Amino acid sequence: MDVINSEADSCGQERADRYSMAEQELFSLLAVTSRFKRELAVRLDGQLTPGYLPVLGLILRHGRITQSEICDRILIDKATLSRMISKLGQLNLIVREVNTEDRRAFDLLPTELARERWHSGFEQWRGELRSRMTNWEDQDLDTLVHLLGRLNLEIQAI
Repeated sequence: MDVINSEADSCGQERADRYSMAEQELFSLLAVTSRFKRELAVRLDGQLTPGYLPVLGLILRHGRITQSEICDRILIDKATLSRMISKLGQLNLIVREVNTEDRRAFDLLPTELARERWHSGFEQWRGELRSRMTNWEDQDLDTLVHLLGRLNLEIQAI
């Protein structure tokens, strides 16, 4: 019986060590991502902080979106978002147009400048990332994609 408990404790410790290693790698990835977000914000405009990226990213992704929709999607308060929208407008990264369905609301649209800077910032990062993975086997890339997708689903469920 002591042998069984010893094996269970050993497996439990091994699993705990694996969790710890996975957490360390995930936190390292988050740190690298944070650095990239700071660099991208500066490439977009030196006056931006990384906090603007989810807002501008949504506007770019949707092409036309209201402030209310942004608030709902990224859980940001209206006053903070309003200040961010004003700043993005001043920097010529977005424009406001009256919403055709509700004339009291405004749609937010990205400018060509925003598209160009966003694209060039990501293209540079993509190029650097891909150059570091050129020697990876296809199976390793497939495994990475699978595991990241699985992790994203698990994290979203938290």
